Amino acid sequence: MGIFDALTTAVSGLSAQSYALQNISGNIANSQTTAFKRINTQFTDLMGDNLPSKQIAGGVLASSAATNNVQGDIQNAATSTFMGVNGNGYFIVQKPTDFNGSIPVFGGVNLYSRRGDFQPDQNGYLVNGSGYYLMGIPLDPTTGNPLGSIPQTLQFSNNLIPAQQTSQIQYNANLPTQPITTNTQSGVPGSNLLNPATFQSNPLVGPLAPATLQGAGATVPPTVVTGGAITFPLGSNGTLDLTGTGSQTIAFNAGWSAAQLQTAINGATATTGISATVNASNDLVLTSQDAVTPVTIGAGSTNLGTIGLVAGTNGPTDLINSGVVSVGQELLVTIGSNPTQTITFGNGPPVIRSVAQLDAALKGLTGVNAASTGVDPNGNIRIVASNTTDTIQITGGPPGNPTNIASFGITNAQAFPSNGTVYGVDQTNFLNETVAGGSITAYDGTGTPVNMQFRWAKADSASLGAGHTDKWNMFYQVNSNATNTQAAWTNVGVNFTFNSTGQLTPPMSTLSLTNVNINGQSLGTVAVVFGSGGLTQFSNTNGTVQVNLLNQNGASAGQLQSISVDQQGRIVGTYSNGRTVPLAEVTLANFNGQNQLKQLDGGAYQATADSGPPLQNATGKIIGSALESSNTDIADEFSKLIVTQQAYSANTRIITTTNTMMQDLLNVIR
Repeated sequence: MGIFDALTTAVSGLSAQSYALQNISGNIANSQTTAFKRINTQFTDLMGDNLPSKQIAGGVLASSAATNNVQGDIQNAATSTFMGVNGNGYFIVQKPTDFNGSIPVFGGVNLYSRRGDFQPDQNGYLVNGSGYYLMGIPLDPTTGNPLGSIPQTLQFSNNLIPAQQTSQIQYNANLPTQPITTNTQSGVPGSNLLNPATFQSNPLVGPLAPATLQGAGATVPPTVVTGGAITFPLGSNGTLDLTGTGSQTIAFNAGWSAAQLQTAINGATATTGISATVNASNDLVLTSQDAVTPVTIGAGSTNLGTIGLVAGTNGPTDLINSGVVSVGQELLVTIGSNPTQTITFGNGPPVIRSVAQLDAALKGLTGVNAASTGVDPNGNIRIVASNTTDTIQITGGPPGNPTNIASFGITNAQAFPSNGTVYGVDQTNFLNETVAGGSITAYDGTGTPVNMQFRWAKADSASLGAGHTDKWNMFYQVNSNATNTQAAWTNVGVNFTFNSTGQLTPPMSTLSLTNVNINGQSLGTVAVVFGSGGLTQFSNTNGTVQVNLLNQNGASAGQLQSISVDQQGRIVGTYSNGRTVPLAEVTLANFNGQNQLKQLDGGAYQATADSGPPLQNATGKIIGSALESSNTDIADEFSKLIVTQQAYSANTRIITTTNTMMQDLLNVIR
């Protein structure tokens, strides 16, 4: 019986090595198959039941040993939907049981695979090279939250993502220590600051103030008295009692020249407010310091004829006689919603010929703050509204012969409340006194794009000395076509102050803009996020604002253009509006006994009792645009091939030897 047992054992050896050769062959054949897991061969000896001293080496049984727990190399791939698992875990997939036209019908049986060469098919499903369909958990494209907790077959159609209104703008910038604006003058301190006096409404941050119309550079002449011709040198002594802003008696002497007479009178100017000149005709000309100061020559003066004067009061300036206005000309003033009020120059009633009379008329207008309204001694009109909502407008009248309001220092005919708004009439000044701060396209609730522009105005500079700090105001444009009384830019309402090291003090990470409306498009409330240290003030030789970050979270509606895999293991969609939105989360399953999974065609696996149920505790990381290669090692397989071949040959020698011994036994019988 021993010879026949040896023959049987050798046959089992041949069978086992053939089994091993088959696995080696399959491993080598699949050395380039995506995510293929090689199958090793393990051998089990078969021992007959006998006393230990009687046991003999028996046959052998070959079986397969999976290497599902051995990862292949992760290699980059050009396809954005390819993915590889680095670590443990399996893609959850399904394979259709049928097709309804081109639409797959699934049987509800989950399978598992490491093969990640998924690509969209005609229906938007992600299918790998073996025909298995990827499963995962869809995400809400608006909120990014999971839509459920149970994986489902993923399908991405050419869907439309709704518009998202801008609610947040990320803004980082460096403001120059010394901005260079259009109005900046080299070597002139403060010329690069915004000057509220050049605006009809102060746009800088501050308390709400009523509209103020302020004239400057009026052309109303002072009181002028021209005497008769004088013979020089003077023929006699005398005195001049002169009264303007104050009174003083001035003596003159026989024999004086014109220069000596001028010097004597001008020596009292500090008291009288009256200056003197002698013109080419040798007339003595006395001029008051302004339009409201009269020139009075007292009756107690002596020998006035010597200097060509007569006693009496001259002035103050007559607006009509001086040619500033003519009889019947008007000032038309509108305060808020009040009816337009008219001031008429002439003999009245009321008589309005002097600056003082005009001053009284202005103070009597409805809707003005009388205490702050009037005309200064030089003829500059100032009108202040009585509340913080009214605007002021002044024009000359009547048609055909209007008053020249510039004569009273008025160059801007309108004034607005100081509420941090730049009006259309002030746009040129505003642009000349500020620097650009960047622009970005934002979106309203319907996805309509609006261009949101920012500008910075420096309001104060530490370089001006003690009591000054580096202070900035930020503005955004609300109407790109604003004219006249329409709001053009809005102040964000914050003083941005920087310390000597260029840091914002106090720090500010977020600024909330309410009721944002740009060119008629409402954005509601928008948070401007500066972050930590996002705003600084450092020297910049160009004098411009360096915007380092300017992003926003809004978008118009968009059509899905393509999908890809991000580094968080999510399927993300790229839309026609430029947004990249997470659409699904790829879930990985894990098994306690992963080498006990049943392998199916195409690199798929099926759970078994020995593998245990799928678990949601996979720690592997999904790598986008990558694939896991086969874990077959060609060199190792060749080594095993040599060993298998030798073992097979050795078993054939056993059979040959056994056959020879049996022939010898048969020959004995013969």
